[in-house]
Amino acid sequence: MNSRHLAALLLVAGLACEPPARPCPAGTVAHAERARSLVAAVRGSRVGPAIAGASPTICFGGHARGAVLPDGVVVLADSLDDPAAAARLAHQWMHVADGLHHFPASDVPCDRQLAAALAAEARAIVAEIEVCDELACDAAPFSFAAEVRVAAPAERAGLVLARLQAEPEADGLAVLVRDYRTRCPDEG
Repeated sequence: MNSRHLAALLLVAGLACEPPARPCPAGTVAHAERARSLVAAVRGSRVGPAIAGASPTICFGGHARGAVLPDGVVVLADSLDDPAAAARLAHQWMHVADGLHHFPASDVPCDRQLAAALAAEARAIVAEIEVCDELACDAAPFSFAAEVRVAAPAERAGLVLARLQAEPEADGLAVLVRDYRTRCPDEG
């Protein structure tokens, strides 16, 4: 076997090892060029290197700003401009890195899972705010973003976690926390 055949065989074998792209859910569409642009923006941000592993399937559509589905597919709202969409992608990638798309786990008590989920949610919100600042979003993603920005970096996640634990209606945080509690059956 010559080196060209070996190189071709290695290329084919490498391609066969990549997982196939997951399909976009109903009501959403893939947009490869926009997804590549957002991925590049997140990877170029300060938080990007810590969270930007393999690119998940990214789909556009729906009414929510963004979500990560149980299979790891990230859905971003069409209505977000590119800086806001990249910031939201950073938020969702944090969830994938933290495994929140698999919440709840069947073998861990719900109180521990809820505490870990809220801490992970706080870190993801901070990442979204920071990336939004870096990319000069037109509007802050959360009404309390200014408070987070002026806090010392090491204190930001704690500030957001305290806000989540207070479950304010603003920014949909109470709904978010209730959703986590509802999904874990033995949490009151």
